[in-house]
Amino acid sequence: MRTIRLEPLTPEAFAPFGDVVEPPALGARVSLIESIGGIEHAGTARLSFNHAEPHSLPIIATEMERHNRSSQCFAPMDVARWVLLVAPDLGGRPDAKALRAFVATGDQAVNYHIGTWHHPLRVLDRAGRFAVLMWTTGQRPEDEEWSTLPEAVMLEQ
Repeated sequence: MRTIRLEPLTPEAFAPFGDVVEPPALGARVSLIESIGGIEHAGTARLSFNHAEPHSLPIIATEMERHNRSSQCFAPMDVARWVLLVAPDLGGRPDAKALRAFVATGDQAVNYHIGTWHHPLRVLDRAGRFAVLMWTTGQRPEDEEWSTLPEAVMLEQ
């Protein structure tokens, strides 16, 4: 089993996979108009809210998902820290050799670019609540694709 160390989430390090939204300055506004949205019949916005159970490190990852027709934005509402595991695409599967793992603070939102492979949501320290925005075709098999990693990966601090 391969071990990947979590690195702090920064906009620069995460740029190949999506956007990091840091808390704006007082009175300022952040907009994702250039990278948020759907393509190929994914024209219906879906805003959902979830309450994620906490996990402890190390986290074992065996599969990843992606949305080929939509960006997907996770905005923490009440979160301590959370983990992101991402990979570029390699022939329709996650590029396991290029996996990157990040730990985000509770005030950092992310917007995965269309087609970015990512691990399902994992929060640390305590349960966490998120608002999640994505676009849908209304057909789950068209909106969501899953892939098993060639070998399990252990994420640790």
